[in-house]
Amino acid sequence: MIDNTKTEDKRKSRRFAIDLSAKYLLGENPKEWKGCSIINISREGLGIEVYLKEKIPVGTTLKMEINVPTKEKPVKGIGILMWINGLKEEMDFIGGIKLTNIDSEDKWTLMDYAYDN
Repeated sequence: MIDNTKTEDKRKSRRFAIDLSAKYLLGENPKEWKGCSIINISREGLGIEVYLKEKIPVGTTLKMEINVPTKEKPVKGIGILMWINGLKEEMDFIGGIKLTNIDSEDKWTLMDYAYDN
């Protein structure tokens, strides 16, 4: 059974609610892109929360591509899964990803979109 309770909120920066489609690859030698949804974003470390259809181990490196309507090409970044919790449906999860590698222009594209929406 998955613990759905969240511990103390350690966030230092305000979260901005967004709804963006994205996809991710797992690990160093990934084989297939998997879809996810970005539900909020913050400036501090560019943390994002995502809806996932699989339980991924905390600490896993993910390659991300995020579709931003104001940008022709997806925003690309690499992040680490910091936490994951199960939702009511057994195969649905919510997790927090800290983007550790992202182009500065892409970072501002995400922040501008989140702030304006």
